[in-house]
Amino acid sequence: MQYKGLSFYFALLALVLFMGTAALADETRQGKSLVPGVGETQQGGGVVPSTDETRQSKGVTAGASETHQGKVLAAGAGKLTMEDTMAKMQYTHEVASNADIMCEGKKCGLSDVKMGDMVQVTIDKQGDKTVFTKIEVKKANSPS
Repeated sequence: MQYKGLSFYFALLALVLFMGTAALADETRQGKSLVPGVGETQQGGGVVPSTDETRQSKGVTAGASETHQGKVLAAGAGKLTMEDTMAKMQYTHEVASNADIMCEGKKCGLSDVKMGDMVQVTIDKQGDKTVFTKIEVKKANSPS
């Protein structure tokens, strides 16, 4: 009789852990962050602006650069918000005024970059800001 009760509690514990993990994964997939105010999305799907850049690229120092690939979440007003290919990290940085932006191999502007486009970006440190200095765009509706 004791063992039936014990197995019931283990089954209940397993169910609670499974449901908690599924709920956390769903929140992460929807763009919500464990850190309040970072990368959260509103019901309308827009990215909540923050006073600081959403994610600082770690290890970017003056004169050094990083390259990232991912999908555009928002672009405009001199900023670009993207998520990495695994949809785990979100980056929001200003786009340098002299940034090299290429759409399908042709020169274009930030206004041509749309939500859902795949990008490869180069991030550099300019002064005290981390900025996108190069953006290569593969349009979402273009054939592979």
